[in-house]
Amino acid sequence: MKLNFDKNPTILNNFLNYLLAIENYSENTIKAYNIDLLQFFSFIKQYLKIAVEVKEFNVFIVLQVKKADIIAFLIYLNFTRNNNPYTRQRKLTAIRRFYKWLLSIHPSGYTIENPAKTIPDIEKVERIPRHLNLEQAKKIQNIFTLKNTKFPARNNAIISLFLNTGIRVSELININLRDINFEKNQINIIGKRNKERIVYFSNSCKEKLKKYIEVRNRNKKIINIDEPLFVSYQNKRIGIDGVEDLCAKAYKLLGLEDYGYTTHTLRHTAASLMYIYVKQDILLLKSFLGHASLDSTQIYTHVYNKQVKEAVDRHPLNNIEEVKKKVA
Repeated sequence: MKLNFDKNPTILNNFLNYLLAIENYSENTIKAYNIDLLQFFSFIKQYLKIAVEVKEFNVFIVLQVKKADIIAFLIYLNFTRNNNPYTRQRKLTAIRRFYKWLLSIHPSGYTIENPAKTIPDIEKVERIPRHLNLEQAKKIQNIFTLKNTKFPARNNAIISLFLNTGIRVSELININLRDINFEKNQINIIGKRNKERIVYFSNSCKEKLKKYIEVRNRNKKIINIDEPLFVSYQNKRIGIDGVEDLCAKAYKLLGLEDYGYTTHTLRHTAASLMYIYVKQDILLLKSFLGHASLDSTQIYTHVYNKQVKEAVDRHPLNNIEEVKKKVA
C-alpha cells in the first residue's frame, strides 16, 4: 500500500511511505507523524515568512530550518497551544526522525547536521495510565445485548479479548481465523514493526470467541481460515474506527462516557489488573504487552504503588484519633 495524503508536500508523502514500507511503522503512528509534521511546516511557513504554500514545500525549503526555528516551534506549542510534555515530545520525535531520513537521502546530507538532533528531550510528567477497576472490567465484557446492538456476540468478544490479552487495536483488527488456536487458548499476533508474538486468553474469553464465530459463520457453507476474525456489518474486516465506536458505546452503556476512556484504556486495564492481582513482575508484563523495552512498561508499577497507598489510607489504624479513643 502506498500513502498519498492530498494536502501533503511530496517530500512528506515520501517520508511517510518510507516509514510504512521500510520501517514497518503502524498506521496510527504514521497518521500522528503526518499531523505533527504538517503543523510544523505550517508554523515554519509563518515563522520564516516563506512565500510558497506548505503543499509546495521541497527539500531546499525544509533544509533552511535551523535548530532555533524548531525550538521556537516547541515554545509555540507550549505557551500558545498549551500542549503537554508528551505531545511536545512526540512532535519533536517526528521532526527529528524526518530530518534523519531526509539527510540520509540528500546528496549533501553528510555535511549537514540534523537541526533537531541536539535539542534535549522534553521532560515528561509521569502519568499513571487510566484504567477500569476490576468490577467495571467484569461488567463491560457482557455489556452488549440484542437490546442495544445488532452484534452483541462480536462486540462482547472484542471487549473480552482486549481485557484478556492487552493487545493493541491495530493488532486486534488484523487477526485472521487461522491465527487462533482454541486447544491452547492462544492467538498469533503481528505487532509493531511486524514482530510476531503469542498471546493467551482465558476459558471465558474462549467461550465468547466461539459464540461469535458460530454466529459469524452461521450462513456460510465454506469457511476460509484466511478471512479476518472480526468483520463489519458489510462482512469486511472491521476497521479501527469501528472498534473505537463500539468501545465508546460500551463505556456509555456502563455510565462511563464522561471519563475520556478510549480503546487503549482496555489495554491499560488488562496490564494494570494483571500487575495488581496476578503478579508484580515487570518482565512478565513487558512480555504480556509486547513492549520493546522496559521503559514503556515501568509506568504500571506506579499503578500498583497507588493502589497500596490508597489501601494504607483506608486502613483502620490510619485514623489516629479513633485509635487514641480506643486506647483510652
